[in-house]
Amino acid sequence: MRTVLCLAVLFLLLFFILISLLGAPAWIGRAIAVSIFALCATIGIFWFGLSPKSKMIRAGGKFNEPQFDEVRPQIEKGIRILVVAFGVFFAFYVSVPVGSDLIHLVGGEKPIRITAVAKDNSIPLFGLWFVHQTVRFQRGGESYSLFFSWEHVRIGASYEFVVLPRSREILDFHESGDLRR
Repeated sequence: MRTVLCLAVLFLLLFFILISLLGAPAWIGRAIAVSIFALCATIGIFWFGLSPKSKMIRAGGKFNEPQFDEVRPQIEKGIRILVVAFGVFFAFYVSVPVGSDLIHLVGGEKPIRITAVAKDNSIPLFGLWFVHQTVRFQRGGESYSLFFSWEHVRIGASYEFVVLPRSREILDFHESGDLRR
């Protein structure tokens, strides 16, 4: 299993390097990466929640002590229900909009371009800004997601964003001098 996973990661890296060497726009690579992430995360969440082999209560956990023997099956069922509920939420909130945008991209629709000033930028747990950033613009106030970017979006700077309209995923961005603060 570990060999298969390593080969899959190697294939994806080579695929993205090949796309960039062929001169494809950067937003195509990010669209592919986000769609793979959304699909694999959804499958992984449901797999973990529905597989009878998944251990919801670990061997060293508090609920694995003898006084919880009678209620352990109910606790495990409750945890499974929460994991599956999160999977449903993730599927409808992330995977379905990204999938819808990809279907429209394959159908010939282009992503939209927005020129705006970044009003707010939130970063996930542990400061992993290169994995995910949430950006809000001064106009509109909707939040947009940026995955897998080594470049940090600065608050107050003007940018031109390439965005998927339904999922509000930022595919590419660069600084723009068009807007004043």
